[in-house]
Formats: sequence, structure tokens, C-alpha cells
Amino acid sequence: MKKVFLMLVFLLSLTFVAAVPETNVSYFYSIGCTHCATVLDSGILDEVAVMEGVNFEKYETTTTQVARDKFLSFVDDFGIERAGVPFLVVERDGMYSYLMGDEPIINHAVDSIENFRGVSFDKNTDEPFIGSLSLGVVIVAALIDSINPCAFGVLLFLMAVMLSLGSNKRALRSGLIYTVVIFFVYLLAGLGIMKLINSFSILNYVSMVVGVVVLIGGIIELKDFFWEGKGISLKIPVGAKPLLEKYIRKGTLPAMFVLGALVALVELPCTGGIYLAILSLISNSGGEGIVYLLIYNFIFVLPLFLLTFMIYRGMKVEGINDWVQNNKKFMRLAAGLIMLFLAFTLLGVL
Repeated sequence: MKKVFLMLVFLLSLTFVAAVPETNVSYFYSIGCTHCATVLDSGILDEVAVMEGVNFEKYETTTTQVARDKFLSFVDDFGIERAGVPFLVVERDGMYSYLMGDEPIINHAVDSIENFRGVSFDKNTDEPFIGSLSLGVVIVAALIDSINPCAFGVLLFLMAVMLSLGSNKRALRSGLIYTVVIFFVYLLAGLGIMKLINSFSILNYVSMVVGVVVLIGGIIELKDFFWEGKGISLKIPVGAKPLLEKYIRKGTLPAMFVLGALVALVELPCTGGIYLAILSLISNSGGEGIVYLLIYNFIFVLPLFLLTFMIYRGMKVEGINDWVQNNKKFMRLAAGLIMLFLAFTLLGVL
């Protein structure tokens, strides 16, 4: 009788074990991802790996195509528009849920596994995984970018040429058209770059690349504060200047449109570092990112509007140009410092 009882207990135990659903946990990360490093350092992955009934697998998405394809498949199934690593998927009985970002995984992985509900959710809406950005930073960055010798140089030359033709109104019209065209070209370029960045599934990797580029640009700007003109400098290419001067001297309405578009493109080496960093930081912010982009570009061209009206009202171009030349090194310093700040933000240092 005792043997029969023990046999029944054993069979019931097997039934109970078989009834406990097995949980598969897939963790996706990439080399060089600072947020992935934060998850690793937290010890949460070790905790998940030893949980009872859990099969835990890690996938490195940067160098392993199979892992990347598996990650993209999950992203597509969940219908996520802007996904990135670290990314954790929990599967049980053919149902899935996920967590994205370092803080959600660290704070909620164990709870999500133990209290699995099989519902797609993202706890990372309040903490963008490639860095956060405030309106104040956008405004400060735009102000520093707008007070730039490259941005001022072409406008001052344009206004001087138009005034030399003896027409203040023509100078005003040319300056306004030139500035409006720059605004729209920069805005469209920004939208295009944001769309390109969002086309990459692993945004942390993109932000790291951009961060390195902006960091190099910031170091070059700081170099020009101490040793101006020595070595590489961020400025409008010398070869582009004759072409710009050609359209300036034409002074026609179509020429002003072409001039604005050309300047917006050729001055990117001079002013594009800060802009690229901002675009990378706001690329996954949805509607808020578009608002930030509009604010940034408005502030960027605001000094050009002000200069146009000031010159139209009688301020001497020579005086403004002298001020720009005398303070150019300090403009470089400010640009270099804000670029370093944005680069460190993109790299996850700040």
C-alpha cells in the first residue's frame, strides 16, 4: 500500500512538473552599446538565467546575421516602428511580450517572467534608449549654431553687393529670400536624415557612430579657438566660394533661391556637426522630435533675419563683419563645447 501511495505521489509530481509551462527568454544586445553594458553590469541577466523553468539565450546583433534577423523578426511581429537594443523577449505557450531599454529590463524582467500575461508592451516610453534631450538643450544648441561665422559670412557679402547696387529694398528682399530658402533646405534635410536614422533598427549603434563624428568635430572647433587656421578647420570649402559669388552678383530672384540652397549644402561642414547630433537625439521622439526640429531651424535662421533688417535700416556691413572677425574664435569655442556635450550624450557618457 505504501509503495502504491509513493507511486501516485511520483506520478502526480511528474504531472505537476509537466503542467508548469516552459518560458523562453531571448536577450538582444550589440557590441559597444552603453545601455547594454548597463544591463550586463546590473546582474539581471544572471538572475534571469537561473530562474526555474526559464531557457535563456543571448544574441549579439551587430556581428551575427542570424541574431539580427531574429531581432528584426520580433520587431516586425510586435509592430515596433523604432526599436533598438537592449531588447528582451519573453515567450510562453506561443505568446510573447517584450521589454526594450536598460531601465525597463533591469527593473521589470523578473516580474514580466513571473507574471507573464502574453501582451505586447513597452515600458520604455518615458526613457528613450539612445539618450534624452530637453527643449532647453535644443534652444541652446540652436543659438550657438546660429551665431556662426559661416552662417553670417555669405549673408554679409550678399547684402554688401546688393547695397552697392544702390537699392536697400533689393538688399532686403534678397536677404529675406536667402534666409527663407536656408530654413526650408535645412528643415527638409533634417527630416530626411531623421528618416534615414530611423530606418536603422539598431539606433544605439547609429548614435555611437554619430557621437564619434560629432566628438571629432568638437575637438576641431576647440583647436581653432587656440590655433586658428592650423590644420583641419570646419568651414565652407574654398572651391565653393567662386560659385557662391557668381549667384550673389546676379542678384535675381531665381539666383537667390539657388544661392540659399547652395549655401545650406556647402556650409554643412561648418555648421552641420551640432545639427547632426540634435537630429540623432530627436530621431526617435515622434511628433515631439518634429517640434524640436522646427524650433531648432527657426532659431538657426533668426540671426540672419535680424541682420537683414538691421542692415536694411542702416547698420554698416563693415561694422558687423569686423565684429564677426573679432569674435570668431569665441564662436568656435562655444560650438566646440556644445558639440562635445552632445557627443558625450550620444555616446552615453552623460
